[in-house]
Amino acid sequence: MKKTIYILLAAMGLASCDYLEIEPVGQVIPHKVSEFRALLTDGYYNYALNNIRLYTGLLSDEVGRFDTSEFYETSYAVALPYNYTWQYNSQMQELAYRECYRSIFYANSVIDSAADADNDTSGESKEQILGEAYAIRAYIHFELVNIYGKPYDPATAATDRGIVLSTYTDIEQKYHPTNVAAVYEQILDDIGQAEKLMTVQKQEEAALNYRFSLDAVQALKARVLLYMRDWQGAYDAATSLLPKYALLDFKTLSTDTSGKGNRYEASLPWKQGSPEAILAWERPFSGGGGDYINACHLSDGVLGLFDRKEREDGASGNTIVYSEDLRYNYITTRGSDYIAARVSSDRSSLRIAEMYLIAAEAGSYLTGELDNAKGYLLDLQKARFSADGYAAKEAAVRTMTAEQLRAEVADDRAREFPMEGHRWLDLRRTTRPAIAKTYDGGSYTLSENDSRYTLPFPQSAVNDNPELNN
Repeated sequence: MKKTIYILLAAMGLASCDYLEIEPVGQVIPHKVSEFRALLTDGYYNYALNNIRLYTGLLSDEVGRFDTSEFYETSYAVALPYNYTWQYNSQMQELAYRECYRSIFYANSVIDSAADADNDTSGESKEQILGEAYAIRAYIHFELVNIYGKPYDPATAATDRGIVLSTYTDIEQKYHPTNVAAVYEQILDDIGQAEKLMTVQKQEEAALNYRFSLDAVQALKARVLLYMRDWQGAYDAATSLLPKYALLDFKTLSTDTSGKGNRYEASLPWKQGSPEAILAWERPFSGGGGDYINACHLSDGVLGLFDRKEREDGASGNTIVYSEDLRYNYITTRGSDYIAARVSSDRSSLRIAEMYLIAAEAGSYLTGELDNAKGYLLDLQKARFSADGYAAKEAAVRTMTAEQLRAEVADDRAREFPMEGHRWLDLRRTTRPAIAKTYDGGSYTLSENDSRYTLPFPQSAVNDNPELNN
């Protein structure tokens, strides 16, 4: 096997408060543990700068109006509406496909060679670094198969086309897509390897919470098994994490004078230092060319899930909009519309709220676990709703059937993760409903179970490797 050894390394200043500020520099063949850590940091860094959260948000029913005037770079304003309206052609903005596989390449390079690394003064465990590499590879393959592969169906996964699996650094490798079942088998195998190797249970420093830990691997396993409809496995993995992380009680968070929550509250779940963060790796929005956050105006469907009301503000005498669901502070106004309340420093990949929702959804399918499943959803809602709002929710949830509970979980996932990249994937793995949008005077429809729920491989990747479409 012919392997490449020409490797880009990240700068060694790993004590930075924000790893995304670490610029990749220099070229070296790694030998020491610290050099493999720097290589892996480059893998983290490279993937975090991708626009996957933007892409999945645009495709879903979360965005009701896409304002291209927010973009100062013309190419983005021209291309992204094609993504928004599911017009998958040469004019759409391509997802950072190469960058995903570049990060996998870094992980493969660590997996291939780090076991023989020389110890140095860094004090780091080569086993931990190796485990993180397996986790990175699993995470990115999972993201890719849920964009470019068909949704997982146990009955057809062995024949449904998936994606290219990249598990070694061979410059002569021929890249053929494999089936969905094989991709998930590799993902689970990599998760298993990570569990065996890693030594860090939980990243205790917020500045290092972009790195995988054993807890983060367990959270990833819960997500993967949920998508595979392995209800017992997802339930067990998710519930094992619940005692380890505290939910924020939103009734205790500060508010601003408008009556909406403070979008800059340092402990909010999508902040790197949040007590709810299990893995704080990616930006909900990223990339250049304009302001994605302000361009993506939330749909009436998403806003309607917050059961908004109006009241008089005693301080100003103005009428303000509010909701008994205090996650209303997840969004903020933009003109006459609403957008996700996010800033460029936000980081979110895996958080404990998702584990509560996985436990509730998976538990609803398990014999004898329905009441416990309701309890996990209510635990989250108690921390997110006002006292009056929770009382009403509790009364409703306690009487729900399993099917009704799953519908409530789906709505709660939409409220909990606006523009965090979950909604499109949730629609793909469940009902794949029809979605209607308007843009620039035109009407566009994604039909129920539409084939466009699976994206074609980027044209640039096909041009480089025509076998992708074979």
